Amino acid sequence: MKAKPSDSQVHFLPWVGENYEKGICGRRVLVLGESHYCAKPEDDTPYITRKVIADLLDPGSEHEAYKNTYTKFERALAGKVLNWQGKSELWNSVIFYNFVQTPLSGPRKSPSVKEFQDSFAAFFEVLEQYRPDCVIAWGKRLYEHLPPAGRQGKTVPLTGGTSLETWVYVLSDGKCVGVLPIQHPSSGFSWDFWHSAIKSF
Repeated sequence: MKAKPSDSQVHFLPWVGENYEKGICGRRVLVLGESHYCAKPEDDTPYITRKVIADLLDPGSEHEAYKNTYTKFERALAGKVLNWQGKSELWNSVIFYNFVQTPLSGPRKSPSVKEFQDSFAAFFEVLEQYRPDCVIAWGKRLYEHLPPAGRQGKTVPLTGGTSLETWVYVLSDGKCVGVLPIQHPSSGFSWDFWHSAIKSF
C-alpha cells in the first residue's frame, strides 16, 4: 500500500517495515494502535502514521513524551532494552496501524462507537492485503471495539496465575489471524510482564 488507492477505505496508511515479510521469529506482526490526534488540519494526511514511526527512528529527532509509549512497547516485544540499531530493526520488522480512520480533536478524547464501526472495513482491508500472522492490540478499549466477526481464540496464561482471552479473524482464503489485547503502553505498563504474554501468544 505505497499510495492510497482511490477505492481504499484506509485513510491513515500503515507503517510497513522493510523486513515485515521476514517478520519476528518468522511471524508477521501487525501492531495495532487506536487513533491519531491531529492538532492542526494539515496533520490529517494519509502518511501521518508513517511519519510518526519515521520520526521515532530518527536519532536526531527531538524527544517528545509520546515516544515513551512506543519505547515501552518495543521493549515488551523484544524482551529487553534496545539500542538504536535494535529499535530500527524491530520497527522495520512489523506493521504499525492505527485502527480509527478519522482524526480525534483532542489528545485524550475517546473515539465514538460510530468512529470505531466506520473503521471496520479499513481494518479488514489491511488484514487482507498484508496478511499478518498475529495482531497485538493496544488497550482494552480498542480490543472491545474491534469488529465482532471472528471467533474466540486461545487463552494466554499471564504471570501471577491469571489469563487473557484472544480473538481470531479468518481471512477470505481461510487464513487465521490471532489478536492479542495488551494493556496500552502509555502509562502503568510493565514491559517485562507483557513480554511474557506476547511470548506465550
